[in-house]
Amino acid sequence: MKGIIKIKIVLAVFVFLACADGLIMKGVHAQHTDVFNLYQDKGPNNPKNLNKDDTAKDAKPGKLEVELIEVVNNISYKVSVEKSKYEANDLTMADIELWEIVDKTPFEWHQIEFILEADIEEIHTRTFGKQSCIRKRKGNVFWLNDGRKCVYWTPWATWDCRPEEERGTAIYP
Repeated sequence: MKGIIKIKIVLAVFVFLACADGLIMKGVHAQHTDVFNLYQDKGPNNPKNLNKDDTAKDAKPGKLEVELIEVVNNISYKVSVEKSKYEANDLTMADIELWEIVDKTPFEWHQIEFILEADIEEIHTRTFGKQSCIRKRKGNVFWLNDGRKCVYWTPWATWDCRPEEERGTAIYP
């Protein structure tokens, strides 16, 4: 028993000294390095490093060629509005805005009075270059007596970037 205690004490002292020695060495040899400005003079676009046949654009052989593309981001959903306002072209942003409910717990849903309840779908598409991706989610809209419209959305489905003819209707998880 005494032998085990002696071994534990020796190991504890060894670990303490090793850690203390490592901390002292790290403190003495620490340096400040500006990682955002490393070797700026050695970068591929520095004129000093270019051959006379190179240009700043193509400084290294095998460099990736990039293309800037426009991404069109569309979100569409249906919302109920007053028919008289719609026909008179008198809709405002407040008429089409949906108040998103993140957590249903603060509400007693069986006690809330609403004019209309509807199931809706939100469609999110992104078109970029020659490709288009889509994702959808379902929601429940409640038109409350005070005129506000609130929605409880289900989670988004994953992005579907297959060609349109391969997508079919199975977008939901």
